[in-house]
Amino acid sequence: MVVTNCNMNLGGIKILNNKIILLLVSLVMVVACSGCTSLEDNFENSILSFNIPENWTVVDVSSTDTLASLKPTELNKTLISITATDVSPQQVIDGYLNNYPSKYTRFQVIKNEPVTVDGVNGIILVFKNSARNDSLQRGPDYLSSVVTFSKNNQTYIISSDEVSENEYQSKVESAMKKLVSSIKIKGYLTG
Repeated sequence: MVVTNCNMNLGGIKILNNKIILLLVSLVMVVACSGCTSLEDNFENSILSFNIPENWTVVDVSSTDTLASLKPTELNKTLISITATDVSPQQVIDGYLNNYPSKYTRFQVIKNEPVTVDGVNGIILVFKNSARNDSLQRGPDYLSSVVTFSKNNQTYIISSDEVSENEYQSKVESAMKKLVSSIKIKGYLTG
């Protein structure tokens, strides 16, 4: 009788183990599939929020005046920064248009047009120039972009660092579009 009870218990354990394995497999499948359809990662602080572009990460900027910075996950370099200023969006763009041609003889505007950001009118400037340290002007051209808009009596600037045209098109351009379409300003900056 003891042997029979032992066999029944072992059989019960076997059935229980099969149910646990089935439950674990189901759980793994749910977790794996939810990763495919999960909501995008978001960044939020007391001033702004936005969707983090795919394959990008937010960089710690707690010790700077920058509101947020981002970098591609495979790089160790910040390529996009979000800052604020007291000058108007047009003054920000005019600063680029007036100063860069004298500093970079190969400066060329690719795009300078209105854009809607967080429900308000802004400006996007995409430009091509030689590298900052290319004094001989023999190096390749680089692309960069600036999006600026005002909200709550403050001007916000989303700017990309200068990168190769290929890197701009493959990484930065889509990340900038994601930021511009998702950024929300929550409140006033306190200085």
